[in-house]
Amino acid sequence: MKEHTETFFHPKYLSHKIMRIVFSLYLGVALVITSIDFIAEYRTTQSDILNELEALENTFHTPLATTLWQMSDFQLKALAQGLISMPIIEGIDIINPSGKTVLELRDFSEDQKPLGIFSIEKNVQWTLNNQDIPLGTIKLYSSSDIILDRVLFGYVLIALTAIIKIVLLWGLLVWAFRRFLDKPLQRLTTQIDEIKLEDIEDKRIELGLQDKNELLTLQNHFNMMLGTIEKDKQALIIAEKKRRSDLEKEVLARTQELQASNEKLLYLASTDALTGIRNRRVFFEQAQLQMDLAVRQSTPLCLLVLDIDHFKVVNDTFGHSVGDKVLCHFVSLISSQLRATDIFGRIGGEEFAILLIDTELEDGGRLAEKLRKCVSQAKLEHETKAITLSISIGVSAQCEDDKNINDFFVRSDRLLYQAKNKGRNRVEK
Repeated sequence: MKEHTETFFHPKYLSHKIMRIVFSLYLGVALVITSIDFIAEYRTTQSDILNELEALENTFHTPLATTLWQMSDFQLKALAQGLISMPIIEGIDIINPSGKTVLELRDFSEDQKPLGIFSIEKNVQWTLNNQDIPLGTIKLYSSSDIILDRVLFGYVLIALTAIIKIVLLWGLLVWAFRRFLDKPLQRLTTQIDEIKLEDIEDKRIELGLQDKNELLTLQNHFNMMLGTIEKDKQALIIAEKKRRSDLEKEVLARTQELQASNEKLLYLASTDALTGIRNRRVFFEQAQLQMDLAVRQSTPLCLLVLDIDHFKVVNDTFGHSVGDKVLCHFVSLISSQLRATDIFGRIGGEEFAILLIDTELEDGGRLAEKLRKCVSQAKLEHETKAITLSISIGVSAQCEDDKNINDFFVRSDRLLYQAKNKGRNRVEK
């Protein structure tokens, strides 16, 4: 009971508020109807009492009219007290024809006066020789206490019936709201709390309702919403997978492009743009590594520095474009005679260098001579003319005094210039 009272005065949920409103409306209507019933019963009883007073007055009117003019004050008072002893009479007034009150008697004191007093008034007269002679007026009083005494039992029954109805209605409302609204809403709330957006799948709200009502409509619409959410989620998942796949493909393509660009940059940074062999920087870096390795492994190295003789004449005679072709032709001839392990690079202009791995000075000298003959015997056809070349080569072997590749290169380069000074087209070692 305490729980229901607390729910009524301090509702937490919409169903409780609706129940309070419905019950309050019913209670108000019941009170109004009960009040109307009581007022109607009060008026009816009052009318009945007035009729009884009327009938009572008619009963003793003729004897009173006959003897009233003969009665003394004592007799009148005794008559009045006898009338007041009747259950419905609370007071009596006797007034003479001149309007003066002869007798006034009440069955209550002034401090215990009833809430309401009502009366009937009758003229008393005597007929003599067919002529009405007025003897005075008599007033009989009754009160609300008489009415309440009569209607009390009926009113108690009405009030008791109303209370029983209210209690029964309250119990029925509590049961009905719990059965048809509160419990389904609690099940709805519980099932909603158990649903997770990432794991909707085939989960649906099931309130166990048989009748078609607003809650069943709410359940169906909520399930439709869950189905729509699941479809949208699947569509988003598919779109996200596609987006990721497209992104991965794009990243892979960009990575491949970047890798190709890096390889191209590395190639451009490490090779000579015209001839395609190592440039000066890369040649010296790789040569230094091989030199350090040769020192650790105690293996011989041989360095050849080559220069095309009179290459300026070729450029001046045939132009720089032909000079470029001559350089490429020269590189092709030299590369065809070298091993895969040999390091070949362009040092600058028409000057080149070859580092021979695991090669003694004598073997290096023989290779240098072979290269010189190969170049001098080859011809490059240009229009109607044949271009012939010759090269000068300086050859030196690594020695213990070489601190780095520069020392090694300087000795071979010095031998190259000796070969040029001795008439070119020769090998010096």
